[in-house]
Amino acid sequence: MYCNSFRILIMFLFTFGAFALNTFMPSIPVIVWYFGSINIFSFILFGIDKLNSTKDRKRVPELTFHFFSLIGGVVGILLGVMVFKHKLGSRNFLLIEIGVLLMWCIAIYFIISNITAIISWGQSISG
Repeated sequence: MYCNSFRILIMFLFTFGAFALNTFMPSIPVIVWYFGSINIFSFILFGIDKLNSTKDRKRVPELTFHFFSLIGGVVGILLGVMVFKHKLGSRNFLLIEIGVLLMWCIAIYFIISNITAIISWGQSISG
């Protein structure tokens, strides 16, 4: 996970996977499949980094964690911080992750508070 194109490939795989899972279980929205899977992946990735840090193996770069939190895995990352008690001493890491969490909260609030306008806009462009 050290190259940007590999991170982007994983993001697209999660997106396509969410659509594929939605075809098998259409009662669960695509967005739920996407956020669920990206957060589980981020949590597992955090656990792998904790394991690698205890065994002196190659670590996952912080940029990778920040990338996955920006694309929706911030809850998995923060749960990983709490469960694995990892990266607690890195003040910059925690500040960035809290900033990303605040960004997601503001975005979700904006979407929820304007949902009727978003739906009517979507219906107007679809015909």
